[in-house]
Amino acid sequence: MRRLLAALLLTLAAGCASVSPTVPTVALPHANWTLQGRIGVQAGEQSLSGNIRWQHRVEADEVLLISPLGQGVARIVRNADGVTLEAPNQSPRHAPDAESLTREALGYALPVAGLAWWVQARPDPGRSFEATHDGSGRIVQLKQDGWVIDYLQYAADARPRKLVVAREGLEIRLVADSWQAE
Repeated sequence: MRRLLAALLLTLAAGCASVSPTVPTVALPHANWTLQGRIGVQAGEQSLSGNIRWQHRVEADEVLLISPLGQGVARIVRNADGVTLEAPNQSPRHAPDAESLTREALGYALPVAGLAWWVQARPDPGRSFEATHDGSGRIVQLKQDGWVIDYLQYAADARPRKLVVAREGLEIRLVADSWQAE
């Protein structure tokens, strides 16, 4: 459950790096979107997998993590009041931000502000980064805050389909089966 929680929280996440190129000021192509897909987490010798449904709005996020058998495992909601984690048979946890929540739930803070950018193949514009591009100009690797994001496959609409987010013994694989811009 702890590793599954880490994956869910990282679904809201992001980071920084040592190179400081010009930071893009462009907004996301679509400020509101829903992503449905699969997520896998490898932490040391433990691994977990499940399905994910992430509804992103400028003012709020809702992330649902579902077991491979279709049962809800966790729900995270970010809004103006902070971030709340709900899991079966547990009291809801609330914190002012996702970093505080991960520190409380996992014992260490995860940089949980930028994955909304990363899943769009863009660096968090408020942080330093390094990016490697392919011949078509698409990002194939992004480094931010010590995280390395590898883009393994893009969909026909140029959105990332498969990506791997890794740092310090933690690897998260995300496969976006569908995107819906709203």
